[in-house]
Amino acid sequence: MSLTAEFQLLSKELPLVDVATAMSDLSFQLIDEQQTQSGPVIFIIRATGRSFDGMSTALKESPDIREHILISEVGPTRTYHLVLSGPYPAEMDELSSQRMVIERLTFTVQGWRIKIQFPNRDEFNEYREFSRKMGLSFHLERLYESTSTDAGLIGLSDKQREALLTAYEEGYFKVPQQVSLDDVATTLEISRSALAERLRRAQSHLIEQFYYADRY
Repeated sequence: MSLTAEFQLLSKELPLVDVATAMSDLSFQLIDEQQTQSGPVIFIIRATGRSFDGMSTALKESPDIREHILISEVGPTRTYHLVLSGPYPAEMDELSSQRMVIERLTFTVQGWRIKIQFPNRDEFNEYREFSRKMGLSFHLERLYESTSTDAGLIGLSDKQREALLTAYEEGYFKVPQQVSLDDVATTLEISRSALAERLRRAQSHLIEQFYYADRY
């Protein structure tokens, strides 16, 4: 049994918040991150939306970003390789020994929205206290017990998970809707009917999973 926390770290000083603010019609998600021995932090991000006008300017003008490269462009989704301006603060070393798995991190106009799986409440409390020591406002949205990660939700296949996450990231579930079912199907390179079926099954399984989940 593990503990899953969904929360926001609220600070305009966090990397990419300025980009999310400048391009507020887009949604941004961290796909991968790493820090090289020489220091710079690398972010691979996915941006989704209807219009990318001004995106290149927003990336160039961000003081947090040293270099940016467009890796791919598929439908309403673009993937970028970003080299940040500096290394993580030395204080971040404190997190290296903490036991947790980051399942999702998105950049918003207010800060970062994060979903992390912790082995227990003590680890969660340590992360929350660390965030506050760093001067970040920690806003908890949900805290609940879970028996698996998103990738292993009961009854959810890899294809259903891929369809659900892609539809979410591209704005299919937003109000107003940012992309159509056909747009998401094109991104996944499957038929519209196949996508609709996967989404129906995935949503059904998720409702069952979260309805019966033991929450705090």
